[in-house]
Amino acid sequence: MKPLRFDNRVAIVTGAGRGLGRSYALFLAERGARLVLNGRPEGIERVNEVRDLIRAQGGEAVVVSGLVEAPATATAMVDSAIEHFGRIDIVIHNAGNVHAQTRVDEAPGEALEQYFNIHVRAALLLNRAAWPHMVKRKYGRILFTGSSNGTGWMKDQEGYMMDYATAKSAMFGVTRQTAASGIEHNIKANMVMPWAYTHMAEVALGGTDMGKWFEANFKSEQVAAGAAPLLHEDCPANGEAISIQGGRVARVFFAATRGYFNANITPEDVLANWDQVQGAIGANGVLLDAFEQTQPREGHVIGATLSGGKLPDLAWIAAQPLYDSQM
Repeated sequence: MKPLRFDNRVAIVTGAGRGLGRSYALFLAERGARLVLNGRPEGIERVNEVRDLIRAQGGEAVVVSGLVEAPATATAMVDSAIEHFGRIDIVIHNAGNVHAQTRVDEAPGEALEQYFNIHVRAALLLNRAAWPHMVKRKYGRILFTGSSNGTGWMKDQEGYMMDYATAKSAMFGVTRQTAASGIEHNIKANMVMPWAYTHMAEVALGGTDMGKWFEANFKSEQVAAGAAPLLHEDCPANGEAISIQGGRVARVFFAATRGYFNANITPEDVLANWDQVQGAIGANGVLLDAFEQTQPREGHVIGATLSGGKLPDLAWIAAQPLYDSQM
């Protein structure tokens, strides 16, 4: 297979001064892309260093300083791409943060708003600014940044990560809705769920056994290489969450059990049939009575159940489209 190239493509990368953002930028530049690099004002020297490194290697890159959660920064990044390169092909929503968490008995607090602004609102702002240009050219590749924390059950040294997990779980919805909106315009959007020893990981896990394991095994360069197909013109997916770490690349998705149905349901009835609600997993790890779930497919299952008075079989469920818009 010939190498994936990004010649003449223009990419915006937020949080480009270190960690994953730096790796994305250097990877794309090495393969021909031109870059608009963003970083917060207090860390802009690191972003300038990435720009200078790209230029020293014969590439093209410009820097836009600003807070990603500020509408003016989103506009400035897009304006810079159009001014310097005349187009926008790729947007990588990489900027993020980790700081003190609000615990469940304290939430909601200021930390939740900060996480939401940087991880969710900032992505929507940059999408809004870049979208008209992508629609006009009938092309775009958008990469959001999620986290395994968004699936829950993850804690740091002080407890469960309520604020960070809440913001990252929202990115599943952002990714799917953006992907569906872009179908008719050849704009594809996906989400990476990375494991890499970056500054954020160091802040959260530095000095711990988990942190040492991260540093030894999870490189940001591996994530950039694994995510590259999602940024390419031959992108094989749309609306997907892709977990990447240490050289492993895997799809993460929602599943639902076939469930239990009784039109005259009672609490006692539900409890007595809870095993069927919960579903079963075979000895080989296969879900025995479950299917991949999206809102359209779940809607079809509900409609068939209520109209037919019984649960449809799995073969019928599997034949229903995951996406009404046929992504």
